Amino acid sequence: MLWLAGCSAAPEYRLPDGAVYPYGPERAAVHRLSRLQFDGAGLVTGAVVFIEFCDQDGETCRGIGDVEVVLFVPGREPKSKRLNLDSANGNNAEWNRAVRMYEVAFTIEPGIKGGETAVVRAESRWKRGTKPAVMDSRRLDALPAQ
Repeated sequence: MLWLAGCSAAPEYRLPDGAVYPYGPERAAVHRLSRLQFDGAGLVTGAVVFIEFCDQDGETCRGIGDVEVVLFVPGREPKSKRLNLDSANGNNAEWNRAVRMYEVAFTIEPGIKGGETAVVRAESRWKRGTKPAVMDSRRLDALPAQ
């Protein structure tokens, strides 16, 4: 009886042919590789946000569902982009094979000065089916260009 209770909590993902696959995304997070982009004059002109999905073993995997990524820039209206990962085209369009994460690029116009006044935050909200949304947030500090 104990064995059955332990297995009932495991995630279940159905493949198109009806087979049950034991692995799929369990968490989504704004990854620490997310960064600000600078122009030649030292102005912050954009941001690249990486969204990482991990399975039940903590391994990076592809995502499913809808993800909203919001960029908060001081003194500006938040910018938002939505990813639909349920379609093959939508999933492949945002997937970065080199880092095995979804890449979302934002432009910041006009650019803002780097330094302590340019604290930018990225937030993700992952929704799949009827499960509660999973939210994550990361601060993207404007560091001096190296």
